[in-house]
Amino acid sequence: DAMKKAVHFYSMIQTEDRHWAGDYGGPHFLMPGLIIAWYVMGKPSLMLNEEQCALMAHYLKVHQQSDGGWGSHIESPSTMFGTTLCYVSLRLLGVDKNDEHMKRGRAFIQRQGGVLMTSSWAKFWLCVLGCMEWEGHDSVPPEMWLLPNWFPFHPGRLWCHCRMVYLPMGYLYGSRFIYDKAETDDVVLSLRNNFIVNHMNQFVGQILAISSHRWIIILQFLL
Repeated sequence: DAMKKAVHFYSMIQTEDRHWAGDYGGPHFLMPGLIIAWYVMGKPSLMLNEEQCALMAHYLKVHQQSDGGWGSHIESPSTMFGTTLCYVSLRLLGVDKNDEHMKRGRAFIQRQGGVLMTSSWAKFWLCVLGCMEWEGHDSVPPEMWLLPNWFPFHPGRLWCHCRMVYLPMGYLYGSRFIYDKAETDDVVLSLRNNFIVNHMNQFVGQILAISSHRWIIILQFLL
């Protein structure tokens, strides 16, 4: 009887395409990655359709905070990490730069010193999108996977979430992947002009100026 009830329950929550969806609501650094990947792949409707994009935009708008920013998750105070990713996501979903939500988000980013002050994950997606140069990103060497399995720092020994993030990030960093239409895409060009540092000398110089560990950062850029 218990087995029949379990089968009936899971049959009810199975989606039309026969998978079981898992709720992972809350973080503001996961869905933006999906949106940016969808965008650089040419916005395939089988991945995200018009209705889903509209719902995503609504979700992001209603979670914008009173100071114009977004948190790293829905219960977090505004952070540059969450704000950068949510701002970019809304623009890629078709929200105009003059929309009131965009104006407030942009003002928050500018008050915090620009996207230079965001985290490495956000900068990673900016590099993929073509809004920032890879030379300004922390090293994510894919060569670490070539180490023998017994090596203490082999990526395969990382916690599962770290490991599964490191693998694709390392591949994209190693290939220096950039959205192939970045130089002609109006949204990407608008994002660059709005608030994104794109000149490498300025970017690296600002990083070194604010860092108390300059020698470590210099070594990273050399690797």
